Amino acid sequence: MTDEHSAILARFLDNASHIAIIKDPLFRFIYTNKPFFDLLDMDRDSDITGKTDADILTGIASEKQLSEIASTDRKACTLAAGEHLSLEFELTIPCGKTVILKSYKFPIRDKSGSLLGIGVLTADISQLKSREQELIDTHHALTQEFKEQAEILRDANENLQFMRHVFKNTLDGIIITDKDGKALQINPAFTEITGYTLDEIRGENPRFLKSNYHNAEFYKEMWASLASKGFWEGELWNRRKSGEIYPQRLNISAIYDQKGNITHYVGVNNDISELKRKEEKIHFYSYHDALTNLPNRKLFSDRLRREIEKSAKTGVKIALLYMDLDDFKKVNDSLGYTVGDELLKQLAGRIKPMLGEQDSLARLGSDEFAVALVGYKKINNIISFAQKIGEQLSSPFHIEGHEIFINASIGIATYPEDTTSPEQLVLHADTAMHQVKSSYLDNFRFYTSQMKTQAQHKIDMESAIRKGIVNGEFVPFYQAKVSTSTGKVMGMEALARWVRPDGSIIPPSEFIPIAEELNLIHEVDTLIIRQAVKDMTVWEEAGYTDLVVSANVSAKELDTPAFAENIFAILEESHLPKEKLDLEITESLLMQDVEKNAGILDSLCSSGISCSIDDFGTGYSSLSYLKKLPISTLKIDRSFVNDIMTDKNDLAIVCAIISMAKHMGLKVVAEGVEDAEQVKLLKSQGCDLIQGFYYSKPLSKSEFLNFLNGRRDNIFLQE
Repeated sequence: MTDEHSAILARFLDNASHIAIIKDPLFRFIYTNKPFFDLLDMDRDSDITGKTDADILTGIASEKQLSEIASTDRKACTLAAGEHLSLEFELTIPCGKTVILKSYKFPIRDKSGSLLGIGVLTADISQLKSREQELIDTHHALTQEFKEQAEILRDANENLQFMRHVFKNTLDGIIITDKDGKALQINPAFTEITGYTLDEIRGENPRFLKSNYHNAEFYKEMWASLASKGFWEGELWNRRKSGEIYPQRLNISAIYDQKGNITHYVGVNNDISELKRKEEKIHFYSYHDALTNLPNRKLFSDRLRREIEKSAKTGVKIALLYMDLDDFKKVNDSLGYTVGDELLKQLAGRIKPMLGEQDSLARLGSDEFAVALVGYKKINNIISFAQKIGEQLSSPFHIEGHEIFINASIGIATYPEDTTSPEQLVLHADTAMHQVKSSYLDNFRFYTSQMKTQAQHKIDMESAIRKGIVNGEFVPFYQAKVSTSTGKVMGMEALARWVRPDGSIIPPSEFIPIAEELNLIHEVDTLIIRQAVKDMTVWEEAGYTDLVVSANVSAKELDTPAFAENIFAILEESHLPKEKLDLEITESLLMQDVEKNAGILDSLCSSGISCSIDDFGTGYSSLSYLKKLPISTLKIDRSFVNDIMTDKNDLAIVCAIISMAKHMGLKVVAEGVEDAEQVKLLKSQGCDLIQGFYYSKPLSKSEFLNFLNGRRDNIFLQE
């Protein structure tokens, strides 16, 4: 081999992306290329000939890694020609960075089979480990290439043969030119990427690949870098033989002779078309919904902002329709997410044809969509569009054999009448949409300033509720339950009240719905029950040992998985017997899932806690569920008690409930009792307990203790 060829091959190998090492049979270094020195931050002129891995890597590799390297070296010597083994390990290089290296080791034998040494090919695969799944195939292809290289190297006894094989089989396209840029050699990958064979381009300048995508200044800077640094690297667009323009990553290095004169150039290029396509896809889905391909919230907001900026100059009006599908969760829960996803795609397909050129449709969330109507003329145009959406939804969706009907609630806000802010426009439309949800009347509604006031009130209430929970502002007020037979107070219902720092009391009708919506009702109920149980111990110390306290249980609370365990823990904290607590659950709540609720109540009642049905008679029409539930008491709703003296129907219902309860061995409580005639009538019919203003309004802890003392004194006087 001539010195010139050796220089070419050495320069080429030094510009390879892999580390190449040749060791003698005693595992001492004979040769390695520049990437090895670069990785370890070693001087290129460092003499490593005759040194071992332990000499070079001590302090960099661990003892275990050095042992594994030595072990695999020994194993490589025992392999037959054409065989190899691989080693993958992490190494913390001098710069402090941890890299993942993969090495292939194989024996180098002469024609007679005698061992000349071992060859090692090492690659930094750190980036490969983090690439997308789609690039794994490329990694496998490279691995296969290295295996093929190892097999061909069984007869190689000169470095030149090894270098030629790498040149031939690498997946990177390689072209070698003379100092004037005329092509001398290419590898098969170059032909595969560009379509040109060596016979077609030999002696030609690679400028025939130019795509005309870059200007003259671009190439001028490229050659200036080569002239000054001997190196250029970057991305550019070239043209294949077929005429197709493609993106590539190009690395050009100059090769010098011993006098420092440029003799050749080596160009290494990667076709990054697939990578660019993936980048474009990622960019697309950064601004679009992956399911429907509609703009997402970010892109929609940007477009809306631009349209409003233009409209500020042109005076064009914009309407924003915020749409939410009603009961969409039931579709997912009952038919599965696949059906739900297909429903959303079909819905988008029905609405898109309704849009004008400037209009925009977006998916903002799970089942939330937005439409921006740009340049509408009259309010009637908006109404007509909303009605057309309703018409589109009136036809069923046919998916996987299911016929699905679904409705939507639409809130509408307009620019510039409602606001000039794109964010506020979306917020106002969203507010109007929620008004539709709560009204159960129209399927669309326009935003009004009153909605803003209500929305702000709700926001203020949400903040105040959270603070109130932390500060313990939610406390029980007590209303007595009096025996019709003895006149004694047998118990009381703990009613939630919100006592603000200024002493004002907010009724439950104002805060319970919001607390349930915020999923804070568990915290509120827990505060009420814990305080009520604690107050019971105080009253027992005062001599009232026969009282039973009742506490209401909300729908959200009963759905809490650890509901029963929480109740037991509260009772244990105050050492209150379980028989002293009664839980009141509304009839409609119990009927949402009788089997599940029966199991929950069984675990409570079997421990001694009693359970009552509140608002009995206002919910489910079937009474068969009473046989399945461990109920001890029925509580007649005040709506029946109010008019029992004047309404025969209410009287008949109350008497029937009392009679049925007696035959089933259940106690009966009548709530909302306000006068003596009602008490007398209910007593005559066999009602067990009376609750209402006739005896007492809901009282604070101290007031209720005074009430108990007063009742006891009066009863003693009567006796």
